[in-house]
Amino acid sequence: MTERVLIANHTPIHGSGSGTYILALATGLARRGHDVALLTPPGGTRVELPPEIQHFKAAELAGEFPSFTGHPCSSRLYSQMSPDDLVDVTRTWERSLDAVVGEWEPTVVHAQHLWLLTSGALGLGQPVVATCHGSEVPYLDAERANFRRFQDKRSPNAVISISRYVQGLVDGHLMAGTQHVAMLNPYDARRFHYRPRTAVRRKPRIGFVNRLVEYKRGDRFLEITRGLVDLVPDLEAWIVGDGTERATLERHSASLGLDENVRFLGFQPLAAMPDTFRDLDAVVMCSPSEPFGLAAIEAAACGTPVFVPDEGGLGELAVSPHIRSYALNLPDVINEVAGVLAEPETETQREQRSLHIAERYSLDSYLSRLEDVYSAAIEHSKGERQ
Repeated sequence: MTERVLIANHTPIHGSGSGTYILALATGLARRGHDVALLTPPGGTRVELPPEIQHFKAAELAGEFPSFTGHPCSSRLYSQMSPDDLVDVTRTWERSLDAVVGEWEPTVVHAQHLWLLTSGALGLGQPVVATCHGSEVPYLDAERANFRRFQDKRSPNAVISISRYVQGLVDGHLMAGTQHVAMLNPYDARRFHYRPRTAVRRKPRIGFVNRLVEYKRGDRFLEITRGLVDLVPDLEAWIVGDGTERATLERHSASLGLDENVRFLGFQPLAAMPDTFRDLDAVVMCSPSEPFGLAAIEAAACGTPVFVPDEGGLGELAVSPHIRSYALNLPDVINEVAGVLAEPETETQREQRSLHIAERYSLDSYLSRLEDVYSAAIEHSKGERQ
């Protein structure tokens, strides 16, 4: 059945994992015949959307939209806001959503992050599906003593958590009986895919691709790099991304004597990332509390070996030898990565990794499940109104 799906995100399309997620969903749903519209704050790289996808802008949030860990287009953080500020943002989202709902008349609203934006959507009379990306969970935990946001009032008709790890963290915040499923995020296989690397000989190269915020553990990546340099003296380490911890990490890199080995590349546009991943001999992720880890999937889809901690959402992705898990605070990973650098994988091994990711994180498979979630949410909403 064809639906009219309004997907709303609290940040612009480019510059965040949730923005990448909604772009993939919108494009895939439109290809499957659904009517799709996006609602985001204005800002960021101009996005060429397929003509069948409408893009509405939440103009009231231009230039000062808040986010959980920072965004290239706005430095405003939820953690810096007062309770009154949070109420104002919720009301702003309600007004922005109400205007689009009145004009476009969706059959379902898909809200990103189970927090303020979702609260703004719940009073509009539409079926609401919310994706919990994990960043919002500490805020739900902090306010629970005084306000159980989705229990004192109402829960969305359905909630999607992006990993079993996140599902376990958020389940207690929902009203009993709320449809709540864990669905590992898909990726854009048209953009992130295997391609043979050039045969030009160069230095061994590892990468860390993340927002530079504390919980991503860039400090641990630098410590692993320090250990690797003792084994692979000509190693290059690329840190791709930006954020509030960048200056701290730059100082830490210098204190470890890594000025000749580490390059801070800053935020890179989405279009540049496939070739960036292909240029790396290994990607090392270090967050033990990562909700999911889309960059790990995208890197592996390009053929690059990926190492992840054996904890949190990243640990759920591990299937050796495609994505390998390690104990975050033990030195074993240094020798494991050094082994990959000493004996680079063949192109056949890299291609097999890409095929594994395509089979496991297919967008079409995800969208089939998402359509079922939408249908159930719409039926649940009808039952509430009767």
